[in-house]
Amino acid sequence: MTGWKPRVAVGVFGAALIAAVVLLVTGSAGTLWGLTPIVVYAILVLLDVDVVLATLGALVIAALQTGTAPLELGELMGESLGSFIAVVGLIVLLGGGLGRVVTETGAAATMVRAVLHGIGISTRLRFRIGVMASATLLAAALGTLSGASALLVPIVLPIAAALRLTPPSMAAMLHAGTAAGLVVGPFTPPVVTVMGAAQLGYGDYLLNAGIPMAVVVWLTGLGMSHWIQRRTEGTEAYPDEVADDQAHAPAAAKRAMAGFLGSMAVLVVLGIVFQAGYTYVLIVMPVSAAVTALLGRMAPSAALQAMYRGAQPLLWLFLLFWLLNPMLELLEKSGAYDALQNLMAPTLDGVGPWLFCMIVLLVGWLGISGAAVAQVVLLQNLFGPALAAVGVPPGAWAAVLLGSSQIDWFGPFPGPDMIGQMGLARSRNLRMMMYNGWAIMVANLALFAVLFLVLV
Repeated sequence: MTGWKPRVAVGVFGAALIAAVVLLVTGSAGTLWGLTPIVVYAILVLLDVDVVLATLGALVIAALQTGTAPLELGELMGESLGSFIAVVGLIVLLGGGLGRVVTETGAAATMVRAVLHGIGISTRLRFRIGVMASATLLAAALGTLSGASALLVPIVLPIAAALRLTPPSMAAMLHAGTAAGLVVGPFTPPVVTVMGAAQLGYGDYLLNAGIPMAVVVWLTGLGMSHWIQRRTEGTEAYPDEVADDQAHAPAAAKRAMAGFLGSMAVLVVLGIVFQAGYTYVLIVMPVSAAVTALLGRMAPSAALQAMYRGAQPLLWLFLLFWLLNPMLELLEKSGAYDALQNLMAPTLDGVGPWLFCMIVLLVGWLGISGAAVAQVVLLQNLFGPALAAVGVPPGAWAAVLLGSSQIDWFGPFPGPDMIGQMGLARSRNLRMMMYNGWAIMVANLALFAVLFLVLV
């Protein structure tokens, strides 16, 4: 970060600190000023401040404006280690470790040759389609964006390097592909929650909400990955050693590949059969790494060292998620979300069903990425009792709940899911990732505006 940006970043942070002190002294809790930390976070990352540092700054502001003492903040940070967001961070670390084991045993190189020769992926477009389709299927089966991408990356990254695709383009593909899978998978948290709240069966859910959103996300992401590739090619690339992995496979590489693919297939099927949650990925990663290392003739100590090397570049992501959760908890404590809901409530009196759906969609969209299930529950409690009076059918309500809780995956501010896909794709270009998110966000807003006309 050079030039004028550091001075602006310091000025923004200083102004936010002053605002936080004023908010604390005046006792203005429960107002929209409570959203200051997340706004500052977004501004700082747009100014190219390191995302971990930006999150730390936002956490300090949130603690100050809520009057959270250091001891209380310490307890909150300790509890954050067991939060959903921190678990996602751990999944990312394990995925990086697994990827390194797959690479060093030669399994990745062998899989690259098998895919290239067997399927005949000879163009970037065909490869993009293959990556996104695989990401969609994995996310639908496992119910987690980061876990699906972490399983996919060891297979596709060497191919991407060979085709000279850029890290930001790969990050866009992973984000869109996994997001599409998460809204159509039968056992994913958002699908199960929306179906329960709207009292819809799986088939009706897919027709009214899941499939339309998945198609728009998928196609927009495919187009944006091409757009991003054109604007980053020549300035960003994967290191040569990623592509060179194809040429240096150990003798046991075929057995390692069989162990990796076989263990993945068995574990994914078991996850589907037993309807495993996202934490199941914490078992999938180390078990698959152990099987791959064993069949690849890699010693246990060498396998662990490979896991460490693979996880090390992603440590910043775990720290980011660890700091992000207490910031979100403090935002809820500030009452800013309640103030936002109270501000919108009078507007809903006497509106028609289409406008009602759009208003609730916008209210939910202003939530925070990663809190989808909580958003659905909150919206159901706030607006569910008014459905019959307004005339909103279950199918339309399912679409409202899905859109309101999932569009903020893509914007307007960067969230942990977005940043997680960047880390797995080895990209640090947040600007291009946000362009991809904004394009998908706008496309989905247009989709739901039309969809509500049809469903109500």
